[in-house]
Amino acid sequence: MTDMDPIGGGPAAISDDYAEGIAGSIAAEAVQRAVRVAWMAVLLGIVVQLLTIAFALGFGAGWPGVAVLADFAQGVSWAILVCIGLAVGTVAGRDRSLVMGLLGLLSGPVAWGLAKGAQRTVQAALGLTPAGIDGFFYLVCAIRGAEYAALGALLGYLSQREVTGIRSYLLLGAVVGLAAAAAMTGLNLWRAAQTGAAIPAARLVGVAVNELVFPIGCALVICVALRMKRLVGLH
Repeated sequence: MTDMDPIGGGPAAISDDYAEGIAGSIAAEAVQRAVRVAWMAVLLGIVVQLLTIAFALGFGAGWPGVAVLADFAQGVSWAILVCIGLAVGTVAGRDRSLVMGLLGLLSGPVAWGLAKGAQRTVQAALGLTPAGIDGFFYLVCAIRGAEYAALGALLGYLSQREVTGIRSYLLLGAVVGLAAAAAMTGLNLWRAAQTGAAIPAARLVGVAVNELVFPIGCALVICVALRMKRLVGLH
């Protein structure tokens, strides 16, 4: 039996145990990070929906009534899923920017699809007509993937370099949010032109506010999660 035989307790066995310990530590940290991000994401989803409603009312839209419950179901579930998807990537030790970019590329459209499903479920339960699933929905999914791939990659770049300043994350979220707001507002105007249906100003403002504020909030959620890691000593 050689000294490299894992059964004999040699270096190979020690190496395997060490690797398993590292993997277990990373998995535990990923779970802890996801739990911290989850409750902050719930608050983010609620705040974004409240802001969207406030701006819409300010631009002359009427109170949405019980339909607001479906919008909250979509907004909160979307916030939880996409923010957790990005947060898990922050535990990557190497190539974090690539890992978080890929997670954003996947979690963006998947989270949007699941959030839309939550909205449709609540709408059906309330006796409302569920939001339609058409080519426009899939186009939005594609844009979500590109948006959160970019956001994830940039957040990964900052986090791997131990940047935890709120200003950096706020600026990053604002840049991505402005681009997303412009893209989604333009996409809605294009769809309106194609279908011949007018879009109320309140709806366009609501779309722009949602698209601008959410990436900022998601970036700040990741920032706070990283700062909490330092406070509790999880290095």
